[in-house]
Amino acid sequence: MITPNIRYYAQMVYDTNSKKTPKYVITAQAGYYPPMEQIKGRTGLISMYLMEKIKEGANVPSMRLQAKDSLNFTGLKEYFVNGKLSGFAYGYPLTDKTYSAKKKENPFFEYKNDGYLFLIHQDKNANTAPEKIRPTVIELIVLDGAKVLISSYCKQLMMGGFDEAIKSLREQARQVDAIR
Repeated sequence: MITPNIRYYAQMVYDTNSKKTPKYVITAQAGYYPPMEQIKGRTGLISMYLMEKIKEGANVPSMRLQAKDSLNFTGLKEYFVNGKLSGFAYGYPLTDKTYSAKKKENPFFEYKNDGYLFLIHQDKNANTAPEKIRPTVIELIVLDGAKVLISSYCKQLMMGGFDEAIKSLREQARQVDAIR
C-alpha cells in the first residue's frame, strides 16, 4: 500500500489540570493544517477533550475528540477492540458545512476528505483504573484525502507501516517546538 501524503502531525499531551473530562493540549506539531488555526483557544493553544459517545448506534465510535466551541473534531473508531484499548484509532472531519444548533461554520469542511490516524499512549505505571485507560499522549496524523481508505491506513499503522514516517514527524515536531 502506498503511503499517502501526510499534511500534519500533532502530539497532544494530557493536561493534568483538567477536571472531570480529560483535556489534551497540542505541545508539538509538524506540517501545517489551516483549520487548526480556527480552533486555537484564548491562550493561543489548541486543546481537545476526550469524551465518550453521546448517542448509541452501531456506527457511532465509543470515544471522540471535541475541540473549541463544542466542535466534534472526530470520532475515534477502533479506540476499543474487543473491549480493550487498541492503542490506535482513526477518524475524519465533520462533513457538514456548519455544526451545533447555532450553525457555526465548520473550519474543517474544506478538508472533509482527509483522514486522521491516532496513536494512543497509556501510562503503564498507573495505579487506578481511570488512570490506566486515560491516555497520557495522543498523536494525530492527518492524511491528505485519505478518508475513504482511512480504516486500511489504520491497519497499516498497527502493522508498523508508518513507523519511519512517524519517527521523522516526531523529530520535525521537536525541532519546531524547540524554535518557539
